[in-house]
Amino acid sequence: MHFKVRSGNAEFTSQLFFDDALIDQIHATAPYSQKGQRTLRNAGDGIYKQGGDVLLLNMTKSGDGYAGTFDIGVKSA
Repeated sequence: MHFKVRSGNAEFTSQLFFDDALIDQIHATAPYSQKGQRTLRNAGDGIYKQGGDVLLLNMTKSGDGYAGTFDIGVKSA
């Protein structure tokens, strides 16, 4: 999941990752299961290979979906 933080004239873009096992569970349900086989795992993602494991979200089941938090610090100029 990509995200962007904007503060004044500065901006920072990055992405967060989900555990492969969770993604597999989600891809097994509709509507994702109708889209065919998953083609990319974390180990095959170039950004993940460069330290993406520190951007891995710990998700918990929440109602019909999932919830997770990730703290991001922003230093203003």
